[in-house]
Amino acid sequence: MKNFLMILVLLFAGSNLWAQDTATPTPSGTPTALDTPVSTMTAVTGTSWGSAGTASTVNTPSITGTESVSPTPSGTPAALSKPPSFVMASTPVPSNPVGEHFVVQLDGGLVMPISGAAATVYGSGFGLDGRIGYAFDDVFSVGLELGFYDLGVTSATITKFGFPTGATSDTSHIPVLFDMQIYFGDSGAPIQPYLTLAGGLSFDSDNIQGAPYKTEVNYSWANFELDPAVGVAFMLDRTTNIFVQTKWAMDFDDNSSSNAESADSPIMLIPFQAGLSFSL
Repeated sequence: MKNFLMILVLLFAGSNLWAQDTATPTPSGTPTALDTPVSTMTAVTGTSWGSAGTASTVNTPSITGTESVSPTPSGTPAALSKPPSFVMASTPVPSNPVGEHFVVQLDGGLVMPISGAAATVYGSGFGLDGRIGYAFDDVFSVGLELGFYDLGVTSATITKFGFPTGATSDTSHIPVLFDMQIYFGDSGAPIQPYLTLAGGLSFDSDNIQGAPYKTEVNYSWANFELDPAVGVAFMLDRTTNIFVQTKWAMDFDDNSSSNAESADSPIMLIPFQAGLSFSL
């Protein structure tokens, strides 16, 4: 009986060892393809517990998709693209004050009397003008003009009015005018003709040197004046030009009065002038 029991124990232990050596592990489930890499491994097999078996090679992680990914070492930062250089956009400065702007104009030149009495009483003289205007564009502007013209009185006229020999006289003509100026031709062209229409008041006075003023004679007048002008501007740049012009200055004296300045009405003068114009 004891021998029989011993045989059963030995058979039971041997069957357990045989089952352990030949058993094949069953995977717990079938992995599904994922978007992220999934690594798979094969179980190590051997002949007995504690014996050295042969391990299968670990599979390389597989990725679903068409692109291959090169892993970046964790210790090395990925190369970044060079940021765009900072460039400050420059704002162009216009060389011409296109649109509304101020205009300053200075001129001077010869003044000649041309009406009948004026050509007899006065000799040629000189004149200066200054103008400040406001331009609505490169073509049309309005402005205020101030002038100073000086005309010498002839010796025959001084003697005729009873002044002693050696006395001299001159007449000052000061126009204060509102004007409108119009340029013709292409804006920005190197040569531009223009027309000016001006009207306002003139303040005239006779100045005597070397003799006393006569109390019964009037020596100053204020008259209406009209001065059209034509000229040509030569552009130095888009803000500066030089010009030449001629005016027809008409000084409307009331020659019916006993205190009339001249027998002419109007007294007519022709200034020939050259000057500079600045756009601000």
